[in-house]
Amino acid sequence: MKSIKLTFRFLFITFLFVACTKEENIIRNNNNTPKYSEVSTLMVENYINRLFIDILGREATEKERSDFVLKLRKAKLSPSSRDSLVKMLQFDTVYRLGDSSYRKAYTSRIYNICKSRFLEGAADMDIAQQSSNLGFGIYLSQLDGDSVAMYTYINLKKYYDRILKSNYWLSRKIITYNQLCEYMLNNGIYDLINMGSFNFVNATYDNIFGRKPSKDEFNRAYQIIEKNNPQFIFNRIISNKNEYCEGITSNNGFYESEIRWWYFQFVRKEINSTDLYPVLTQYLTDHSLENMQRSILITDDYAQF
Repeated sequence: MKSIKLTFRFLFITFLFVACTKEENIIRNNNNTPKYSEVSTLMVENYINRLFIDILGREATEKERSDFVLKLRKAKLSPSSRDSLVKMLQFDTVYRLGDSSYRKAYTSRIYNICKSRFLEGAADMDIAQQSSNLGFGIYLSQLDGDSVAMYTYINLKKYYDRILKSNYWLSRKIITYNQLCEYMLNNGIYDLINMGSFNFVNATYDNIFGRKPSKDEFNRAYQIIEKNNPQFIFNRIISNKNEYCEGITSNNGFYESEIRWWYFQFVRKEINSTDLYPVLTQYLTDHSLENMQRSILITDDYAQF
């Protein structure tokens, strides 16, 4: 019994000693590990390869991969170094075997993605054939003296020709990305895929906004496409199909939807509101597809660092 009391007293005194002892904070200086110091070379190589595939449509060569790994490593994988790399792939016009230039490969990639997205991947050969058929129709109309038919064919032909020229125009900044999307909606191939005003309106909302139109939106758009009746839509008065295609690809909803669409293509998940806001603010200001894409491609979410 006495032994138990002594043991209890010893434990109680020990507890008081420990409880009253001041906690010591141990600080180790010069031990701040850089954020990206443990990213493996394989992960950096994978990041570079993904950039080449997503931006240019091909994998990086062994030399490109090793050169860019060295540059990113030297800059400690900083966001600014990634930004410089992506910008180079988007804008560099130096001749390169196979690509002609990074800029040409990049705009061709955008052009082909848009054809796949809007025109079910229609080949340039098929688009050129439609233009050629209309050219022959123009020639026959001239021979017949039918000016009404001639000008009808001339008007239809220009929409095909705009598509075929848009890749070059985009590479030279003659047109913007939203104009490219407009051209993809306003042509005979898109009309054939989505025959009738009913299907056309639903298809444009789905392709541009990723949703169906509301009942009111549909009724307004239908009146424009089917009857050329002026309606207030996309924050403006629109009265015909040309104005409709221009309006649906140049409003704030278009820019937000494009961010969401491209983010999902690159990162394979939906963008959250916190990440969306700064990108949208910039995109609404400069309307630059390149800047918008770059803001996504330099993130850790995309790089998987």
